[in-house]
Amino acid sequence: MTATVTALTALTGFVRDRAADLDLGHTDIRADIGEIGSSGLLSAGLGGSDIREITEVVEKVAGESLAAGFSLWAQRMSLEYLCRAPGPVRDRYLDELASGRLIGVTAMAAALKHLAGLGELPLEADGTAGGRVSGPIAWASNVFDDSVIVFPFRGSDGRGRVGVVGADAAGVHIRPAPELLALSATASTGLTFEQVEVGADQLVTADLPGFCGAIRPVFLLLQSAFCTGIAGTAVQESGTRLDGLGAQFRDEYRLLADRYTTARQALYDHAADAHATPPADLLRLRLEAARLAVEATRLESTLCGGAGYALRCGTNRRFREAAFLPVQSPSEGQLRWELSQYN
Repeated sequence: MTATVTALTALTGFVRDRAADLDLGHTDIRADIGEIGSSGLLSAGLGGSDIREITEVVEKVAGESLAAGFSLWAQRMSLEYLCRAPGPVRDRYLDELASGRLIGVTAMAAALKHLAGLGELPLEADGTAGGRVSGPIAWASNVFDDSVIVFPFRGSDGRGRVGVVGADAAGVHIRPAPELLALSATASTGLTFEQVEVGADQLVTADLPGFCGAIRPVFLLLQSAFCTGIAGTAVQESGTRLDGLGAQFRDEYRLLADRYTTARQALYDHAADAHATPPADLLRLRLEAARLAVEATRLESTLCGGAGYALRCGTNRRFREAAFLPVQSPSEGQLRWELSQYN
C-alpha cells in the first residue's frame, strides 16, 4: 500500500462523516470528489501500469461509502481517458479533473459491451463537417449540469471513436434522475444527444479498440476495488457479531473472510502491473469481488438483526448499496458471458 497514510486517513474520515447524509440525499458526491482531488490522491499513478495507490484510495473510500467510492471510480476513469487524449484536449481538462473542481462522467460502458460483441454503439455521428452526434446514453453517473462527459460513438465511416463534451453543450439532454435504492447521490441517470457537435478538438481517439484495450484493465480493477472496499467493511463488522446466536454463522463467516483475503491479494497483485494481467483474470476478479460484496453485506445484515434494518444504519446502507453491483456495467450476466468465451 503506497497512498500517503496521513492524507488517506483524513480522507476516509471525511467520507465517513458524510456517508449517512450522502445516502439520504442531503448532499451529493461533489464535495467528496473535491476533497479527494485537493488531497492529491486522485491522480496518483495516472497513466501508468502500477495502480496500487489509487486502488487503495478507491477501496478505502468505498469501505466508508460505496456512493463516494463509485463516483471516485468514475472520476478517475475520466482522468484515465483524457490523459490519453491529444495534447490540446488533455490540457483543457486534465488539471481541473485531477483537482476535483471539474466532475467527470464516464459513459464508456457501451463501448466495452460493443467490443465484447454484445451490441452496437448507440451514439452515431452524421456526415456533417462538425461531426454531429445523436443517440442515447442509457446510464451514466456524476451527471451534473457542469460535468464533462467522455463517450464512445460511431463516426460516419462506421468506425468507433471517443469524444468529450460538456454536459451543458447544445443538444445534450439530461434525463431526470430516478429514485434509486441507494447511490442516488451519484447523480446517475440517462442522457440523450441530439445533434451534439463533436469537432476535431473534442476527439479523444479515433481508435476505439486500441483505446479500450488500454483503459479496460484499470476500469475493471478499480471497480473490483470498490467491491472489495464495501466487502471488507461488511466482513469486519460481521466478525464482531459471532457470539451467541451469531456462533451459528462462524463457518459461513470464515469462508467469506478467506475468499475476501484471496480476492484482495489478487487485486493488489494485478494492480502492481495492470496491463500485464490476462483479460480473463480481470473478469474473474471483478465477478468474484462483486459477489463477495453482496454476500458479505447480506451476512452482516443477518448478524446485525433488526437493528440493521434502520435506514440510517451503516449495515442497512451497505446492504442496499451492494445490491447495485450485480447490475453495474459490466453486469454479472455480461461478465459470465465474457468468461464463457474463454472456455
